[in-house]
Amino acid sequence: MNTKNNVGLAASEVKPIIESLSSILADYQVFYTNLRGLHWHIEGDKFFELHQLYEEYYDEFAEQIDEIAERILMIGGSPENRFSAYLRHSDIQELTQVSDWLEGTTHVLESLKLFVSKWRRIQGQAIQSGDAGTASLAIHGIKKLEKKIWMLAAYVK
Repeated sequence: MNTKNNVGLAASEVKPIIESLSSILADYQVFYTNLRGLHWHIEGDKFFELHQLYEEYYDEFAEQIDEIAERILMIGGSPENRFSAYLRHSDIQELTQVSDWLEGTTHVLESLKLFVSKWRRIQGQAIQSGDAGTASLAIHGIKKLEKKIWMLAAYVK
């Protein structure tokens, strides 16, 4: 029986990491779809800047979704691809036709904070298991998210 994955980590050590990555993958997928909706439905005097910002965010999150799914594969897991499963497992709630700028940006801000919290947990799990690749992915994610939180919080003030 093979006890190590393709990158040389013990399968038993990375099982909780795969579960945590699968959880954040579900969150990112629901969040991505929410961003698309926010982009489509934003109205009012903040239309231009938020329409553009939401598009930048969903493009970036699409890339991150792929990175997370590929990391799950690299360490021996199988990423979920059904949206119905994402909705069951995500801590992010679906949005429906939100056009109000403050409601939309508040949702984005709270989602980003949730992601930082989850990435910090994943980083700890990865470091403890000697999974430098996942730890690096988490650290990179945290850095990018913290800047977005800082900027969006200043915008909402």
